[in-house]
Amino acid sequence: MTRIAVVGAGMGGLAFAAAMRGSDHEVTLYEQAHEIGELGAGISLWANGTRLFEEMGIAELMAAKSCETEAAYFRNEDGSVAAEQSLARDNWYRDAYSYPYYGALRTDLQASLLEVLGTDNIRLAKQLITIEDTAEGAVLHWADGTSDTADLVVGADGIKSVVRKFVDPDARPVFTGNSAFRGLAKTEELDLLPEPRSFTDWMGDGMHVLNFPVGPDFKHTTIVVFVDGPEQWEHEEWRVPADAEAVRALFDDWDPAVGQLLEHVTLSERWGLFQVSLMDSWHRGRCVLIGDAAHGMLPHHGQGAISSFEDAIALAHVMKDDGIATIDAKLAAYEGERKARGERIQKSSRDLNACLHLPEGPQRDKRAVVLNALPENFSWLHEYVCSV
Repeated sequence: MTRIAVVGAGMGGLAFAAAMRGSDHEVTLYEQAHEIGELGAGISLWANGTRLFEEMGIAELMAAKSCETEAAYFRNEDGSVAAEQSLARDNWYRDAYSYPYYGALRTDLQASLLEVLGTDNIRLAKQLITIEDTAEGAVLHWADGTSDTADLVVGADGIKSVVRKFVDPDARPVFTGNSAFRGLAKTEELDLLPEPRSFTDWMGDGMHVLNFPVGPDFKHTTIVVFVDGPEQWEHEEWRVPADAEAVRALFDDWDPAVGQLLEHVTLSERWGLFQVSLMDSWHRGRCVLIGDAAHGMLPHHGQGAISSFEDAIALAHVMKDDGIATIDAKLAAYEGERKARGERIQKSSRDLNACLHLPEGPQRDKRAVVLNALPENFSWLHEYVCSV
């Protein structure tokens, strides 16, 4: 039996524990918060994530808690359609990738994972300070003065990961030069939306607004406003006050539907968007990274949580594989499966920011060609199947 300590009970940590249920390994999750709080608003769940739900034990739960969005639209500031792709309409997405795209509430996804796992093996109020790698195991030292020993430490502790400091002391979160504002609305209150049951990116010079329906019967809509800037992030916190009227003024000339969306966004609170710098390796000794701790990224592909699920499943597979004899060999196999893909998604998400934020001009015509050929350009994201 391997003693596995998972640092962080967010999406990646919960997914790994769910994938390990029923194994002969002892998995304990350590969460620094004093309670498992609700996670955010809405989440896009593409086929490379939903195909993992059965293994995680949440397929039926999430089918009942999600909606299958009809299409994806890319619109210019004035509302004109630059590109369009069917999703659930005509069953296109399921036919293409064998699994659905879901729009869901993060709280429902989190609750589904917790329903499968229970809370007996989750330790709260455990803030990690340092890790000491010894002959007997990795010793985790907590802020409360206690310590625990594990044969493997899984760093699922997010973009500010403490485990990452042990794996690679030089790796760090890097500000992307972008920030965001978020909101959630009842879909019935958004009567100006041209396609309320679809996923829409409203694209402009240096910014875009995203809306997509979430939850059963399309009852709610998640809204995110992305803007370039500030050039530097000079705050210790990653959520800071903002001038709501100044932000709103950026969209004065946009389609009226965007103005209605902004009425449901907290424009007075700006989120700095960070990504993790590249590392030579995602593991060291008895410690390994998954999710944002390894490849924190911009959210423009909707792959943050899903890539964490991919990591979690791959790591669970190698840990349960008796044909891989040692921890070192298991972690090498995991990294060989996941590192290049994680970094590719991270880079593509950053490139997509520039694509969505183009100024007026001939480059937008080229963008429309790319966005109207989503299967050709981005199927590599959606069709992925773990090979370990």
